[in-house]
Order: sequence, then structure tokens, then C-alpha cells
Amino acid sequence: MRLLAALPLLLLLSTLALAQDNPDPMRRVRDLEDRVKKLEEELKKLQDELAELKKSNVPTQAKPRQAGQLLWKLDMTSDLKGSGSLADLDGDGKLELVFGSYFNDQHVYCVEAATGKVRWRHASDGGPLDASTTCIDLDGDGKLESLSADSASGSLYCLAHDGKLKWTLKLPSGTDSPCAVADLDGDGKLEIVVGTMWGGRGGGKNGRVCCYSAADRQLIWQRDYPGCVQSEPVLLDLNGDKILDVVTTSWRGDNCIHAFEGKTGEPLWTFQTADDERNKGMGMYHGVALNKAADTIFAATCQGDVYAINLKGEQVWHLKFKDYLFGATLVADLDADGTEELVFGGGTIYAVSTKDGALKWKQPMNKSLDRGAVLCDADGDGDLDVLFNDGHLVRALDAKTGEPSFEYNARFKGSRWESISSAPIVGDFDGDGLLEYFGVIGLGTSELDGKNNYGMAFAITLGGKGAAWSTFRANLRRTGNPAHR
Repeated sequence: MRLLAALPLLLLLSTLALAQDNPDPMRRVRDLEDRVKKLEEELKKLQDELAELKKSNVPTQAKPRQAGQLLWKLDMTSDLKGSGSLADLDGDGKLELVFGSYFNDQHVYCVEAATGKVRWRHASDGGPLDASTTCIDLDGDGKLESLSADSASGSLYCLAHDGKLKWTLKLPSGTDSPCAVADLDGDGKLEIVVGTMWGGRGGGKNGRVCCYSAADRQLIWQRDYPGCVQSEPVLLDLNGDKILDVVTTSWRGDNCIHAFEGKTGEPLWTFQTADDERNKGMGMYHGVALNKAADTIFAATCQGDVYAINLKGEQVWHLKFKDYLFGATLVADLDADGTEELVFGGGTIYAVSTKDGALKWKQPMNKSLDRGAVLCDADGDGDLDVLFNDGHLVRALDAKTGEPSFEYNARFKGSRWESISSAPIVGDFDGDGLLEYFGVIGLGTSELDGKNNYGMAFAITLGGKGAAWSTFRANLRRTGNPAHR
């Protein structure tokens, strides 16, 4: 009876449950519409958030690289009086810069050209390492050695690609002379030619030109003459025997240019330059330069004389300037007219025709042209510039017109005598297809053993593309002509 009485209640509950499982169709439509609306609102929020994230993560377009931007810098405790070298020492496809330093630092540095990170340093066991460096594979192992000389003790160091000392050669006296390296006797093996200052073992007032075998460092020949051989030996064939010969100059000596047979060291000729009372006996600090054909020799003296000389040591033409023409010379076709020009200077930088000495252009220097100029596209306009150091400035002139085209102020401590005393080195340091410049600025004296000296190696961007100027005087024959690279 109780079961029968409960049946109506059970039927009612079942009906309600079925109603919940099968709601009214219109209500179901409204529920779905509400859900869709909420989903659409959520989708809109997600789309907005995604758009903002994409906007914030899109890389900004890189600004075009400007010439004259600092790429890197490296603090030192002196400046550099010579030139560095740009080379891939270990064959890994990345370039290194190798350079020395003056009193108070006295190391050979190897740094990554792209970043300035120091790879290694080698300390001198004597004086400053201010002679320009030389990088070349001397032993045929596919990796480059670095040569650097001590200007006080006369030690010539050969360093492996990783900075380890391979050998030391004791020269007759101190040297500022950058080595020239080539086969001088036609046997397929390399020789090293280097000049030394006066003094040393029995030297008196004579400097020396020394030729050594690169393989065993044995002295092949040595010649001496009055004055210091500060100049880099310049190598060319003077007598048509297809063997390179050697030309050097005299500083504070006999004011002569000396030519020697490469194989034996026998004198070929001597060319006497003029003297004057004001700069008596100063002569030539740097070496001569050659035209592309290597049949004419050019020299500029501290007395202000400029000479063109043939391969027999005879004068072709002569110019006279009221200037102390200390800087290294450069020969190249500056205006692409088929005739080369000679660039030289002291208190003014000049360009003259190699054909007859006719003046092309000149520009005053703020300080002086100490280590010479290089040729490159400094400003990125597609043509060549003459680039050089001038006090604390890196400057460039349009090669064709001589008009200013680029300038970078490297001053960083501001002492009166602070300057860039090194020679310019130019190349694509970081592999971006554009050129960079390397130099060392600072204060470098021998007073108090250089205790007040300081320096900074640095690299800056240039504007153009082109071939590297990777060593002093453009090549290891030291000809001062980029055509011989």
C-alpha cells in the first residue's frame, strides 16, 4: 500500500529529471549564444595580447653603420712608435692584430681584430718593442710567426701563432727597423733583412744592414755605413738578375741611400742626398718607395728634398720643400688616370706626380706626418682616400683632390704630447664587408723610463670597402706601394 501511495511522487520526480535532461529548445539556444559571446570576447583579448607581443618582439631595423664609430679599445701603459700587423695567425678564418709597445709597457700584443680581446702578450727582456711587426709563415706549417724587435737591446723575437717564443736573434745593436722578408738568393727559402742603429759591438757611429737565413738564423751578410739604419729595407730587383736586392737609408749619418746585392750584400751604388745647416745630417728615417713597375725609386729627406732615382742610382728629378719631411712615403695612382702619385710630408702632406714631380695637392697638418699614410675608402663614397694620423686625429683626404673627407678625434686623456704615434692599419676586422682602422694613442717618452707613459689601442669603423693595408708600407718587401701586396 505504501508503495502504491508513493508511485505518483516517483512519477513526478521522473518527469522533472527528464525535463532537465531535455531543456526547452529556446533556453538552450540562449545558453549557447551566451557561451559563444563569452568565447568571442576571450578570443578578442587573446588576439590583442598576441598583437602586442609580436609588436614588441619585432627586431628594429639596424641603422646604417657610420664611419668614425669606436669598435673597441684596450688600455695600455704606453703608446706605439711603429706599426702593427693584421693577419690570421692560426688559420681559423678570424683576423688578429699584432703590435708592440714603448717604454713602461714593453710587450708584443696579439688581440682579436674584431673585439680587441687579448689573445696573448710577450714581454721584452730588454727595452721597448717599437719596431713595426712582421707576420709570415717562416717554417711552412701553415701558421704565421710574428717578428718583433727590441729597440734598446737589439733582440729580434720570433713568436709562434699562440705567442710562445720560438727563437731570439741578437742583432749587433738596437733597432727601429721593420724586417723585410723574401727569398734573396733564388733558392726558394726565405731571408730576413733588418737594419740596426749605430753603436753596439764595435759599431761606433756606423749602423748595419744584416741579412739572415730564416731557417737557422745564420748571418748571410752584413754591411755597415755611417748613421743609424732606422729604415725598413726595401726589396726590389736592381740589376735585372731576377733576384731581389736591398735598398736602405741613413738617419743622422751620411745622408745617403745605399743599394746592396740581395744574394751577397755587395754594394751596388750609393746616392748622395743634399744636406743643410738647419737639419744637418738628419737624412732619412724611413725607407724609399717604388712605383708599380718597380723601375723608379722615391725618397724624401728631413732636409726637405724629394728625389726620383732610377735603378742605377741616378737622379731623375728633384724637388725642394721648406719642410721636415720625416714621414714614410706612399706611391699609388690616386686619381685613376694611369699615372701614379707620390705622397709624403712633414708639417704639410703633399701629393706630386711620379712622372715629373708636379704638385697635385697639399694640405697642412695639425702636428706632423710621422708614420706615413695608407690608401683606402675611408668615407664610403666609393673612391679612394689618403688616410693618416695627425696628432690625436685620424684624418683622411680625398685621394684625387686632397680635400678633407674624414676625421676622428681619438683624444682620451688630453695631455699636451698625447698623439697617435703608430702607423695606420686598415682592413675588415669583423667580417662585415666594411673597413676598420687600428691605431694606438697615448704618451710615449723615454724620460724616467717612461713611468708617466700611457696608451690606448683602439679600432674604429670606416665607411668603405676594399683591400686591407695590413702591414707597414703595404707589403713585406716594404715598397710603400699597394700594387705590390
